[in-house]
Amino acid sequence: MSDSAEEAKELTQRKPRAGRDWSAKSLIIEVLSIVLGVLLALGLSQWSEERQHRAQADVALANILLELESNQAVLVAIHDNNTATIAAMKEASPGEEQNLNFIPGLQLQETAWEAFLSTGLSNYANYDDVLALSQLYSIQDIYKQSGLQLVEASMQVSAFAVVQEKEIDDDQYQKQFLVYFEMLTAIEGQLLVSYDEVVAELSSDT
Repeated sequence: MSDSAEEAKELTQRKPRAGRDWSAKSLIIEVLSIVLGVLLALGLSQWSEERQHRAQADVALANILLELESNQAVLVAIHDNNTATIAAMKEASPGEEQNLNFIPGLQLQETAWEAFLSTGLSNYANYDDVLALSQLYSIQDIYKQSGLQLVEASMQVSAFAVVQEKEIDDDQYQKQFLVYFEMLTAIEGQLLVSYDEVVAELSSDT
Protein backbone atom coordinates (compact mmCIF):
# COMPACT_ATOMS: atom_id res chain seq x y z
CA MET A 1 0.00 0.00 0.00
CA SER A 2 1.31 3.44 -0.90
CA ASP A 3 2.12 6.11 1.65
CA SER A 4 -0.74 8.34 0.41
CA ALA A 5 -3.22 5.50 0.84
CA GLU A 6 -2.06 4.87 4.39
CA GLU A 7 -2.30 8.57 5.28
CA ALA A 8 -5.85 8.75 3.89
CA LYS A 9 -6.82 5.66 5.88
CA GLU A 10 -5.36 7.15 9.08
CA LEU A 11 -7.22 10.42 8.57
CA THR A 12 -10.55 8.64 8.11
CA GLN A 13 -9.93 6.72 11.33
CA ARG A 14 -9.12 9.88 13.32
CA LYS A 15 -12.23 11.86 12.35
CA PRO A 16 -14.69 9.77 14.36
CA ARG A 17 -12.45 10.08 17.43
CA ALA A 18 -12.45 13.87 17.13
CA GLY A 19 -16.23 13.81 16.87
CA ARG A 20 -16.52 11.62 19.99
CA ASP A 21 -14.21 13.93 21.94
CA TRP A 22 -16.30 16.94 21.01
CA SER A 23 -19.55 15.21 22.04
CA ALA A 24 -18.10 14.22 25.43
CA LYS A 25 -17.01 17.78 26.15
CA SER A 26 -20.43 19.12 25.21
CA LEU A 27 -22.12 16.55 27.43
CA ILE A 28 -19.92 17.45 30.39
CA ILE A 29 -20.56 21.17 29.90
CA GLU A 30 -24.30 20.57 29.61
CA VAL A 31 -24.39 18.44 32.78
CA LEU A 32 -22.39 21.02 34.70
CA SER A 33 -24.74 23.76 33.50
CA ILE A 34 -27.77 21.80 34.70
CA VAL A 35 -26.17 21.07 38.08
CA LEU A 36 -25.19 24.71 38.56
CA GLY A 37 -28.69 25.80 37.55
CA VAL A 38 -30.29 23.43 40.04
CA LEU A 39 -27.94 24.51 42.83
CA LEU A 40 -28.62 28.17 42.06
CA ALA A 41 -32.38 27.58 42.08
CA LEU A 42 -32.18 25.71 45.40
CA GLY A 43 -30.03 28.48 46.88
CA LEU A 44 -32.49 31.15 45.80
CA SER A 45 -35.43 29.12 47.11
CA GLN A 46 -33.72 28.61 50.48
CA TRP A 47 -32.82 32.29 50.69
CA SER A 48 -36.42 33.28 49.89
CA GLU A 49 -37.80 30.82 52.46
CA GLU A 50 -35.35 32.04 55.10
CA ARG A 51 -36.34 35.63 54.40
CA GLN A 52 -40.04 34.74 54.68
CA HIS A 53 -39.51 32.99 58.02
CA ARG A 54 -37.59 35.97 59.39
CA ALA A 55 -40.40 38.29 58.32
CA GLN A 56 -42.91 36.04 60.09
CA ALA A 57 -40.68 35.99 63.19
CA ASP A 58 -40.67 39.81 63.18
CA VAL A 59 -44.48 39.83 63.07
CA ALA A 60 -44.61 37.29 65.91
CA LEU A 61 -42.25 39.42 68.02
CA ALA A 62 -44.45 42.46 67.38
CA ASN A 63 -47.45 40.48 68.68
CA ILE A 64 -45.45 39.40 71.73
CA LEU A 65 -44.57 43.04 72.36
CA LEU A 66 -48.28 43.96 72.33
CA GLU A 67 -48.99 41.08 74.72
CA LEU A 68 -46.26 42.21 77.11
CA GLU A 69 -47.44 45.82 77.07
CA SER A 70 -50.97 44.64 77.89
CA ASN A 71 -49.71 42.40 80.71
CA GLN A 72 -47.56 45.24 81.99
CA ALA A 73 -50.52 47.64 82.22
CA VAL A 74 -52.61 45.04 84.03
CA LEU A 75 -49.84 44.13 86.46
CA VAL A 76 -49.09 47.77 87.33
CA ALA A 77 -52.71 48.20 88.46
CA ILE A 78 -52.67 44.89 90.35
CA HIS A 79 -49.33 45.63 92.02
CA ASP A 80 -50.51 49.08 93.18
CA ASN A 81 -53.67 47.52 94.62
CA ASN A 82 -51.83 44.67 96.33
CA THR A 83 -49.17 46.95 97.80
CA ALA A 84 -51.87 49.20 99.22
CA THR A 85 -53.77 46.17 100.53
CA ILE A 86 -50.75 44.81 102.40
CA ALA A 87 -50.01 48.24 103.89
CA ALA A 88 -53.62 48.54 105.03
CA MET A 89 -53.50 45.07 106.59
CA LYS A 90 -50.41 45.95 108.59
CA GLU A 91 -51.77 49.30 109.75
CA ALA A 92 -55.32 48.19 110.53
CA SER A 93 -56.47 47.77 114.09
CA PRO A 94 -57.87 44.35 115.12
CA GLY A 95 -61.46 44.00 113.89
CA GLU A 96 -61.20 47.05 111.62
CA GLU A 97 -63.05 46.53 108.34
CA GLN A 98 -61.06 46.97 105.12
CA ASN A 99 -62.30 47.71 101.61
CA LEU A 100 -59.22 46.48 99.71
CA ASN A 101 -58.73 42.92 98.46
CA PHE A 102 -55.56 41.16 97.40
CA ILE A 103 -55.71 40.26 93.66
CA PRO A 104 -53.36 37.64 92.12
CA GLY A 105 -52.64 38.42 88.46
CA LEU A 106 -53.95 35.18 87.00
CA GLN A 107 -55.21 36.97 83.87
CA LEU A 108 -51.71 37.65 82.50
CA GLN A 109 -51.44 36.24 78.97
CA GLU A 110 -48.81 34.12 77.20
CA THR A 111 -50.70 33.19 74.01
CA ALA A 112 -48.42 35.06 71.59
CA TRP A 113 -45.31 33.61 73.25
CA GLU A 114 -46.62 30.03 73.06
CA ALA A 115 -47.56 30.49 69.39
CA PHE A 116 -44.07 31.86 68.73
CA LEU A 117 -42.52 28.69 70.16
CA SER A 118 -44.96 26.14 68.73
CA THR A 119 -44.59 27.42 65.15
CA GLY A 120 -40.79 27.25 65.31
CA LEU A 121 -40.43 30.96 64.49
CA SER A 122 -38.17 31.35 67.51
CA ASN A 123 -35.45 29.69 65.39
CA TYR A 124 -35.40 32.74 63.12
CA ALA A 125 -35.33 35.43 65.82
CA ASN A 126 -32.43 37.05 67.63
CA TYR A 127 -31.11 34.64 70.28
CA ASP A 128 -30.75 37.34 72.95
CA ASP A 129 -34.38 38.38 72.45
CA VAL A 130 -35.59 34.80 72.73
CA LEU A 131 -33.51 34.26 75.87
CA ALA A 132 -34.83 37.41 77.53
CA LEU A 133 -38.41 36.48 76.64
CA SER A 134 -37.95 32.95 77.96
CA GLN A 135 -36.70 34.28 81.30
CA LEU A 136 -39.54 36.79 81.54
CA TYR A 137 -42.29 34.27 80.79
CA SER A 138 -40.69 31.86 83.27
CA ILE A 139 -41.05 34.48 86.02
CA GLN A 140 -44.61 35.17 84.87
CA ASP A 141 -45.44 31.46 85.02
CA ILE A 142 -44.03 31.18 88.55
CA TYR A 143 -46.09 34.20 89.58
CA LYS A 144 -49.31 32.79 88.11
CA GLN A 145 -48.74 29.35 89.65
CA SER A 146 -48.09 30.92 93.05
CA GLY A 147 -51.20 33.07 92.69
CA LEU A 148 -53.27 30.03 91.75
CA GLN A 149 -52.03 28.15 94.80
CA LEU A 150 -52.97 31.12 96.98
CA VAL A 151 -56.47 31.21 95.50
CA GLU A 152 -56.90 27.47 96.08
CA ALA A 153 -55.70 27.79 99.68
CA SER A 154 -58.09 30.69 100.27
CA MET A 155 -60.99 28.68 98.84
CA GLN A 156 -60.14 25.78 101.11
CA VAL A 157 -60.24 28.08 104.15
CA SER A 158 -63.62 29.42 103.03
CA ALA A 159 -64.98 25.92 102.40
CA PHE A 160 -63.75 24.75 105.80
CA ALA A 161 -65.51 27.70 107.46
CA VAL A 162 -68.74 26.86 105.64
CA VAL A 163 -68.58 23.23 106.74
CA GLN A 164 -68.07 24.32 110.34
CA GLU A 165 -70.80 26.94 109.93
CA LYS A 166 -68.44 29.66 111.12
CA GLU A 167 -67.58 33.06 109.78
CA ILE A 168 -64.04 33.68 108.61
CA ASP A 169 -62.00 35.65 111.10
CA ASP A 170 -60.52 38.44 108.96
CA ASP A 171 -57.71 39.13 111.42
CA GLN A 172 -56.72 35.47 111.51
CA TYR A 173 -57.05 35.20 107.73
CA GLN A 174 -54.72 38.14 107.22
CA LYS A 175 -52.13 36.80 109.63
CA GLN A 176 -52.27 33.40 107.91
CA PHE A 177 -51.85 34.71 104.36
CA LEU A 178 -49.86 37.93 104.82
CA VAL A 179 -46.54 36.20 104.16
CA TYR A 180 -47.86 34.79 100.87
CA PHE A 181 -49.24 38.19 99.88
CA GLU A 182 -45.83 39.75 100.45
CA MET A 183 -44.13 36.99 98.47
CA LEU A 184 -46.44 37.55 95.51
CA THR A 185 -45.95 41.31 95.54
CA ALA A 186 -42.18 40.74 95.53
CA ILE A 187 -42.53 38.55 92.42
CA GLU A 188 -44.76 41.24 90.89
CA GLY A 189 -42.03 43.79 91.41
CA GLN A 190 -39.42 41.57 89.72
CA LEU A 191 -41.81 40.82 86.87
CA LEU A 192 -42.47 44.50 86.29
CA VAL A 193 -38.73 45.15 86.07
CA SER A 194 -38.45 42.37 83.48
CA TYR A 195 -41.38 43.82 81.54
CA ASP A 196 -39.66 47.22 81.41
CA GLU A 197 -36.37 45.76 80.17
CA VAL A 198 -37.79 43.38 77.54
CA VAL A 199 -40.38 45.84 76.23
CA ALA A 200 -37.67 48.46 75.79
CA GLU A 201 -35.42 45.94 73.99
CA LEU A 202 -38.15 44.71 71.63
CA SER A 203 -39.32 48.26 70.94
CA SER A 204 -35.81 49.21 69.84
CA ASP A 205 -35.63 46.21 67.50
CA THR A 206 -38.95 46.82 65.75
